[in-house]
Amino acid sequence: MSEFLNTKKRNYKYNGPVNSADYNDRIEENYKDLVYLYNRAADIDSKLADSFEKVLKDQKFLSAALVDMEDRVRALEASGNKISIHSFSQLDYANFVNTSFSISSTELLHFDPIYNVITLPIVSSGSYSKLKFGNQSSGQVVPKFFKAKIDNSYTGADAPGVTVNSTPIYNCILDDPSKVWKRNIVVDSSVTTGAQMLAYFKVPTESTGSYKTNEVKLNPYPAYGVDIVSIEYTTKSNPSLDDSDGWTPLNDTRMYNNVSEAIGRVPPGGWDTTGADKVVNSGPLSFHFADIDVSAIRVRFAQRNYFNEMGNNVYTYGLSDLDVRYNKHMPQGKTIIKFTPSNGDVISSITNITPKIYNVPLNLISSCFSYRIIYEDGGVYTLSNPGASNSVWIEVTLDQLDDKTPPVLSDLVIEYT
Repeated sequence: MSEFLNTKKRNYKYNGPVNSADYNDRIEENYKDLVYLYNRAADIDSKLADSFEKVLKDQKFLSAALVDMEDRVRALEASGNKISIHSFSQLDYANFVNTSFSISSTELLHFDPIYNVITLPIVSSGSYSKLKFGNQSSGQVVPKFFKAKIDNSYTGADAPGVTVNSTPIYNCILDDPSKVWKRNIVVDSSVTTGAQMLAYFKVPTESTGSYKTNEVKLNPYPAYGVDIVSIEYTTKSNPSLDDSDGWTPLNDTRMYNNVSEAIGRVPPGGWDTTGADKVVNSGPLSFHFADIDVSAIRVRFAQRNYFNEMGNNVYTYGLSDLDVRYNKHMPQGKTIIKFTPSNGDVISSITNITPKIYNVPLNLISSCFSYRIIYEDGGVYTLSNPGASNSVWIEVTLDQLDDKTPPVLSDLVIEYT
């Protein structure tokens, strides 16, 4: 902090300042430092208040989500001798280095710990963001061509004329975890329909020169406390960010139409039944697909819950880490996943293995997914079943589809005796 201080060190031994000008300079320097420190304290206090609000609201919904996920895992394992991927610690390829099952760094499948998905290896030199930009001197920056727009014409609390407290919408593309776009809707009483809005984001070509896109990801705020109703895109050049642009659901092929377990794994807003694929209490979302041109996206949010603050009901929703990307993938990749029964069972044999890949049609799963079962026998890894194992390993191989769709493995369920 010393480089910001104005007060200079003076080597007075006994008499102090010897003239009024020197005395006045010292007082002025002291005053500037007091103002600076006061402003710094106020800024820190404001950041602490914002952080406390974020933690409080995230915690409320995260607690409920954790209980729900624990119940789901218990239900899965109670339905028979089944094991699924419940922790990224099950990725166990490191133990196979210097064995015949060793996987090189270039062919290792990419695991995303935020979105909990496994997909093809990413070639960083050919991959880029359409919304996040930066430079070496100043780090990440908000480009001048960033453009976003809110439509709050829906029935509900978020309507024209209500009190809105909002952080800048460009916060949603910043990587700083303390920067979140949050929109607080302050009303006198609760509203039956809650709050709803449609957020538009232009996908610029000023830097990349291309509309080609194959991934959209976003982190709704508060985490696990907002419904994502739909995600759509347009290919219109220089879009107006309104209905006239002609919007298409990101899941325009109606992938896994009305399959309830696919909700949150397929982009919402594309199924035959309106609202059936809405992601209720959404966590972080990431969607990979075949290359398409995207000039803008729009996301519909809904908030059914509110906080009571100082006699008012406050509906809060927003976004962080929004990204629209083009990723170059290797055509094939592998990884190894360890499965150990939680109840101390011994695995005699594997009877079935079911991959959960929701961005590939069911009839093409066999074209993009294959596996081998690895056992341990006397300290040696082998493909031969020794007859009884405390754990087994599944070597998973994913292959890119002909249309360049990178398959996304969200879970792997094994059944055993």
